[in-house]
Amino acid sequence: MSENDELRALIAEAQDGNVRAFELLMSSHLPQVRRFARAFASSDADVDDLAQEALVKVYKSLRSFRFQAAFKTWLYALVRNVFFDATRSRAGRERSLEEPLEGGNAHAPSDAVPADEELARAQERQRLWRALRQLPAEFRTAVVLFDVEGHTYEEVAAIEGVPIGTIKSRLSRGRGLLKNLLAGGQEPGSLAGGQDVGTSNSDVSSQGRRSGK
Repeated sequence: MSENDELRALIAEAQDGNVRAFELLMSSHLPQVRRFARAFASSDADVDDLAQEALVKVYKSLRSFRFQAAFKTWLYALVRNVFFDATRSRAGRERSLEEPLEGGNAHAPSDAVPADEELARAQERQRLWRALRQLPAEFRTAVVLFDVEGHTYEEVAAIEGVPIGTIKSRLSRGRGLLKNLLAGGQEPGSLAGGQDVGTSNSDVSSQGRRSGK
């Protein structure tokens, strides 16, 4: 049985209500879902609650999956919608940061790094997450999925349901806003509503080499 056949069989079992099959299906995605939740939550407790809310939604919606898209694309699109709904419902809540950035672009602590240097790195990651949480939701999602989780342009576009050019534009705008926030500039302000940012196909960074994955 091929890997794809095994996945389809596991999905079918989970759709029939097999909780163990659902746990196995989601096991490889749990760290990513939780990390994704961190960009939309206001505290560590909120991260766990938000990730759990997303998993419950996935479980309840799994029967609607008809293999018309890759399971990963369907999963992250659904999780993304849960996080967007949570962001809208908590729009007036002040966001804070408790934990440092993790993910594909983060580095594990090394015993060889002096304590003061490691502390400085942790503080810098905290600043990055603080700034990231101030971005409009569309920009935040694109940056997390592409720069943190390592999805390709094509995968992020499929998850978001927009053209690749729009993803490139959102990444470019999001990175620009992040740079401004980290430099002590003003918050996104009028962009906080998450308005569409167009479909520019301009090159946004060296990350573009991954679009050919």
